Amino acid sequence: MKVLLCAYACIPDRGREEGFGWNNAIQIAQLGHEVWVITLNAAKCLENPQSNIPNLHFVNVAYPILKHVQEGLYKYLHFLRYFAWKVKAEQVALELDRKHNFDIVHHITVASLQGGPLFTNLSKPLVFGPIGGGQIAPANFKKYFFKSWSDETLRSFINLQLMRLNPFLRKALNKCHLVLATNQETVELSHKMTAKNIELYLDSGLPPEYFANEPPKRQKSSEVRLLWLSRIEPRKGLFLALEALSKVNSEIPFKLTIIGDGSLDSCVSEWIEQFSLETKVDYLGSRPWTEVQNAYLNNDVFLFTSLRDSYGSVLLEAMSQALPIITLNHQGARDFVPEKGSIKVPVTNPEETVTALAQAVEYMYKNPEKRLEMGKASYEFAKQQAWNNKAAAISKYYQQILHNNSGTETTNTPLVMTAD
Repeated sequence: MKVLLCAYACIPDRGREEGFGWNNAIQIAQLGHEVWVITLNAAKCLENPQSNIPNLHFVNVAYPILKHVQEGLYKYLHFLRYFAWKVKAEQVALELDRKHNFDIVHHITVASLQGGPLFTNLSKPLVFGPIGGGQIAPANFKKYFFKSWSDETLRSFINLQLMRLNPFLRKALNKCHLVLATNQETVELSHKMTAKNIELYLDSGLPPEYFANEPPKRQKSSEVRLLWLSRIEPRKGLFLALEALSKVNSEIPFKLTIIGDGSLDSCVSEWIEQFSLETKVDYLGSRPWTEVQNAYLNNDVFLFTSLRDSYGSVLLEAMSQALPIITLNHQGARDFVPEKGSIKVPVTNPEETVTALAQAVEYMYKNPEKRLEMGKASYEFAKQQAWNNKAAAISKYYQQILHNNSGTETTNTPLVMTAD
């Protein structure tokens, strides 16, 4: 099968979208498909020895604007630079298709519902995603956004109202043979915007060699050790996590480790003092990857309190190290974190959610054996999300689409296992 990927973000040894573009390109090619990758970062990809696959081809598309312009106005307007890049990438894709006659095309990164899919001008089956964008921060929790709630409200208005009125985006989504969405909110919004075939798809993965042969074992501790790891910005909900910990029964010994930096990192010490948690919380700031790995292994529970997130790649990293999860029961975490490996706290109102988070911490302390069972369930789920498994599942989707286009009756195959 000849596959054309749009992987604007595609860089080896990276996380997030750069890693997603790179790992899928490599793994899909290793399945034997002939793969062309249109990207902004072809040189970086070709420097990596893993790219030395005869049936894998990287095609660089640079920003179609002058260097001095990039360094001036456009470096502050990433969206406009990306839009200009998309126009040029579409032209390159048409030229490549005339030469190679692709079987299927896939806009894999940057894939956002707001930005819409590329390759709609090619008369070939089109896959778009995985995309997020439908998730909205709960209005009841606006106090946790501090001064940025007005920005959050504007984003919600654009997503729920203005974006749905965009006729060009609706037309582009309608041309997609398959849209992959990272949470149910995005599935529903995509349906409202005339996308036809939409599937939930976990947009995070890990290398197969990342996993030990069995779940890591932890040294016993007299306290329950919690890990919170993310960008420290309003939507990630660190203030909510600290407020909840201040409500934990005083007889329950716990220790929270915070790793991360961001726009609110200067506030963390003040928050810890505000909730009288100075002896129970360690804030480490940003840390290198080796220390992050050790943190996963040296803690007992992963605490995830994002108030708006498509999913959260740190969840998969934590589960790969057999950590049980305490998370809010909404958006991607609700859809993909396995029930047997987590406690999912309802997102109702701040008072109830804070209480439920505190009770979840208490439960984790009182039930160490159950905590181990949950960690094993998390580990087993994470192993299913190895990049080679995800590429094989994407390949099945490609085959399904081509069968449907040829008139063959087949049944859709789920792309990844969801929480059970």
